[in-house]
Amino acid sequence: MSPEPRNGPVAVVGDAGGAVVELVESMGLRTVSGNPTDHEGVAVTIAIGETALFDAAREFPSTPVLPVDVARGHQSVPPGALQSALGHLADGTYTIQDRPILSLSLDGESIGLAVSDVMLVTAEPAHISEYTVSRPAESISTFRADGVVVATPAGSAGYARQVGGPILSPDVAALSVVPIGAFKTERDHWVVSLPAETWALRVSVERDDAPVSLLVDGQDTGRIEVGETLTLADGGTVSVLTVPESESAYRPLGDRPGATRAVDGQDNDEFTLSPKTQDSTQSSTLPDASFPRE
Repeated sequence: MSPEPRNGPVAVVGDAGGAVVELVESMGLRTVSGNPTDHEGVAVTIAIGETALFDAAREFPSTPVLPVDVARGHQSVPPGALQSALGHLADGTYTIQDRPILSLSLDGESIGLAVSDVMLVTAEPAHISEYTVSRPAESISTFRADGVVVATPAGSAGYARQVGGPILSPDVAALSVVPIGAFKTERDHWVVSLPAETWALRVSVERDDAPVSLLVDGQDTGRIEVGETLTLADGGTVSVLTVPESESAYRPLGDRPGATRAVDGQDNDEFTLSPKTQDSTQSSTLPDASFPRE
């Protein structure tokens, strides 16, 4: 069993300039360097930026993680509030809650985990494709669109919200499913359960007018071909540590000054105590959120 976060060593990831390590140690907390899994008894991981948070959630989900400078519904601590947040960490004023993550497989072959969202997006502008989404008991819909995004509760305040989806409570076992640029006037979207005993959702490409890209937590992981099926299932949980300075899970993307949608995990090269978050450089262009199509 891991020690209480206020009592054990702290791992800091994503801190390229070392400024956060210095701040943590100045608060009387002991830090360790390198991968948290290389050290026995790490009590909490401080993840600076979106990429570090996603890596921590996938690689060591049982170690509580404190997100810092993450702009998308992950109950992140703003950079300027970090010193105060560390004070609350040191005196035990925090809570730890489990958040769901997704296990992904393509035609039965495991392809990894998603912490925030999964998107199938037509790779070329001005082209649409046809998608089918289904639950174990029924088909939900077949539709023509630029793409479709499936978000966890943590990811539901991000791009899924921008294209018309709801923000989910962080403690529910559910997914938000939202077509992107649907080729019709109705704005359909769905909330589906995330069961522990079976798969939750399947998404397939029925027809494509251009290649369809698969983006997992903003990273372009390759193409989805016509007839291939992406299956999303319960992938376990990540333990998230929150302090009074942590932002609300209901804060949508863009509600904090300087917030951007980093598609390929581009984070700041160094940590600064400012509201700026991820680099806006994108190697995979997401469709504009002005929906639906006429």
